This record gives sequence, structure tokens and C-alpha cells, in this order.
Amino acid sequence: MERLITISALRPTLQSALLSLIFTSSAFAEVPRMPTAIPVPPSDKPPLSSAKRPGTEYSDLDKYGYIEEEFYLQGVAPAITASGKQLFEAPYTTRILVRKPADPRRFNGTVVIEPFSWFGERGAGWILTRDYLLRRGYAYVGYTLNMNQPAVDPKFIADTPAVEAEQIAQYGRIVNFEFMRRFDYARYAPLGSYYDPQRFTRGEGPDPFVPQSQGIAAQLALLLKTPAAQGPLAGLDVQRVYVNSWAVTAQVWMDYLDQGRHQQWRMPDARPLIDAYMTGRMAYGEVGGDVIRLPRQMPDGVPFVTVYSQSELMHDVLEGIDLPPDTDSPQLRYYEVTGIPHLRLADLGTEHTEHFAADVGKGDDPRCQTLYDEPVELVVSALLDGMDHWVREGKPMPKAPRVVREGKAVVRDPDTGNLQGGVRPPWIQVPSATYLTDQETGCGQIYDTKVPYSKDVLGQRYGNFSHYQQAFEDAKGLSIKQRYLLPEDAMGLRPIAKPQDF
Repeated sequence: MERLITISALRPTLQSALLSLIFTSSAFAEVPRMPTAIPVPPSDKPPLSSAKRPGTEYSDLDKYGYIEEEFYLQGVAPAITASGKQLFEAPYTTRILVRKPADPRRFNGTVVIEPFSWFGERGAGWILTRDYLLRRGYAYVGYTLNMNQPAVDPKFIADTPAVEAEQIAQYGRIVNFEFMRRFDYARYAPLGSYYDPQRFTRGEGPDPFVPQSQGIAAQLALLLKTPAAQGPLAGLDVQRVYVNSWAVTAQVWMDYLDQGRHQQWRMPDARPLIDAYMTGRMAYGEVGGDVIRLPRQMPDGVPFVTVYSQSELMHDVLEGIDLPPDTDSPQLRYYEVTGIPHLRLADLGTEHTEHFAADVGKGDDPRCQTLYDEPVELVVSALLDGMDHWVREGKPMPKAPRVVREGKAVVRDPDTGNLQGGVRPPWIQVPSATYLTDQETGCGQIYDTKVPYSKDVLGQRYGNFSHYQQAFEDAKGLSIKQRYLLPEDAMGLRPIAKPQDF
């Protein structure tokens, strides 16, 4: 005969554990399916997006005692619409690229995950934080969210056939699984995921995001956080998983939070799968669907951090979109960082190229000549470090002022020409140029540009290079105090203007 055991009949320690489980887990919480990770057979060349390959993602992994490994990730994941409706489950095969300390004693307990960008399988978060991650002993897992090339690719649907054709001509070869198979057919031929443009739409057209994106992400986090004798992180004691997702794939994580997946999908012991979310350089809703800045089902006790470049913040200004205030409960931070562009040459993925001003007939426009080349990764690394302290120590991240607005326009300092408010790196505190956005200049390129000050202006502002250099050093100190620059990074940050500019 079965016996009904009440909570009051349990020992006090068991009562406490059970009550904690009941009240900290969602009424609808469930454990995702566990995926399978299979090592990719060795090839005669490094994998796509490898840190060992010369290019924008290269890092000296040996110097830091890191190893890189690639795995197939296979499973069955739900197909979910942009509005959050789960229709059915389907199989998938994708790949993950793992970087981890060879010595488990160097591992700090945290894994950073990010979906690779559509464009050239770029690891944007890796590019922006790699030195910090390697110094501090993080593990990193990048993963592919993509599809076979459809007859009409939703990534390139535009207002006119001419614009659509132009986008296809420029980017068509570096997106979808076909790009990966052309790069290394034997390695990437098995990849596949569900896609149906009729059943899955976003806004007025087909959804460009893989319907299984959210389920794949949750299953990956479950795999990484589950101790195992074999697997991608075997031998490492994983305590935390952070999302660090940039550019267009950041929308996946806004959807994940907005639709309540954080609360829905959990570890078997009811702990969260994800412990913190950082996204950046993405104006949510820009590719269709809801234009929101605060997830409607924002979780408690987990940071959600968004980092805007001047391009993204300018988009919201022109569209009249207000940002929610920063709060400690829920843990929400928005950073509008002045003096950083949407894209740099240092951010390009494999085989990814972008037009310059001369390519679009703007070669003679003085506002279009000089691209940003500032080390924005230093600001991003400091913000990621701040998020880590918030998770591990409960120390809230700093709250930054928003960029100053007047209606649907930004306010620029009449003396420097730069934006007022926002996070202000040393090169904005002590400027040697006016930093612009393409929305303002009409340069017609994805890169944002700046107009360097003339010798006369530099002389009027600073007198000579020595005075400018000292002011820049003082600005670095203020950024460290504000927690937007790490002391170890400050040592390598050099003034933007050079002696010959004076």
C-alpha cells in the first residue's frame, strides 16, 4: 500500500531542501532533452571560426595554456515561432567550438557561450573579450545556428528587388550551411536543422532565425553544466554559464527571455541553465517582430545586460524608442557606449567583406574617410567582468547615464562634436576626433566613421602632445574608477592621437 508523506513528516533539513526546491522553481519548469556531443574527426586544417587560424579571431591559445576542440551537437529540439508558440519537435545536428584551459586547475568555473553570427560564422563575443577570457580562466563555447539555403533567404528580404539582389550578391556566399560545406565539406556536410518559411514568420515575412534556436541553446547549457566523464568539458567543474551574444544573434536571447524560457527550462535540481545574459550591437525587433527593450518575463536574480554602440543607440533615438531604467531587481543594465561603432575591420568573419566609402560613391566626403579603430574590446571586457562580479559576489554593475536626447535627436557637445552622456571611454573623455554614425553622415556603409581634429584644433584644445597624453592617462584612471576599464587593460591603452598629429 502506498503511503502519503507530508512535508511536516520529514526531517527539518529535508523540509528545508524540499521547500526551497518548490519555491525557487517555476510551476512549469522542465528539464530540456540532453543532447549528444561527438568529437569532429580531425582534418588537415583548423575548423571554421578557429582561434588558431590567422584572422580576426586568432589568439595564441598555447601562450595561455588553452586547447580548442570541435564537436557535433545532436539532439531533438522544439520548433518555436517568433511569437513563442511551440509547434513540434525535430532532430538537428550542429557544431560547437570549445576553448578551455588544458589544466583544469586554471578553470574559473564559468563557461561563456555565444551563437556564431550568420555572416562568416563570426564569434563576435570572442573577438571582443578573448584576451580577458584567456587571462581569467574562462571556458568558451561558440555554436552554429543556421540552416540550409532556402529558395528565398529571409536574411535578404528587402523593400525592393534591387536591394535584395544587392544583399544577396554581397553576403549570399557567407551565410547558411552551404558556406560551411564549401569551406570544409567533409566536416560540415552532416549539419542540418529544421526550417519552414510558411509556418514560421517574423513580422511581415519568413523568420530568418532557426526555429530550434532556443531549444538548441538550452540543451547546450544543460550539457555543459552536467558533470560527465566524457564530453566537451569533461574534467571541469562548471558552476556558471553566461551568454555573450552580439549582433543579429542577440535577438535569439531576447526572445528566449521574453518568452519565459529562462523560467521554463531548468537543471534537474531546478537551478537556472543560464546565470547571466550579455547582448550587444543589436536593436531588438530590427529584423521584424516586436520592438521591445525589456523582456516581458524578465527573470529574478539573473543579470540581463545590453551594450549599444553609437549605431544602435542612434537607431533607437531616431525611432523614438525609450530604454527602460536600470534596476537591481530585476537585474537590468543598458549601456550606451559612445565612441564605438557597429562594426570594425577587426570584427569581420571568415570571407566577410564590407563596402568602403569609395565603393558607394562617397570617397570624397570628408565625413566618410576615417573608420573607428578604437579598442572597444577593453570596455566590453570590463562590462563582462562587472557582470561576473554581480553573479558571484552580488556586487551590482555600475549604472550609466543615457545619451542625452532632444526628441528624436541626440545632443552633441558644441565644443567636441561628440555625444553627451552615455558610457564615455578615454577617447571620448579626451577626444581627438568627432565620432559619427552612418545614420547621420549617409556614408552608405556598415562601418561608422569619425572626423579627426586638425592640428590647429588639437593645439587649441591641448597645447601639445604631452598635455594631451597626460589628459588621456587621467581619463583612463576615471574609466577604471567607473569600472568601464580594467587596470590590466589600461596599461596597454595608448592615446588615439599621435605626436605627429600635433
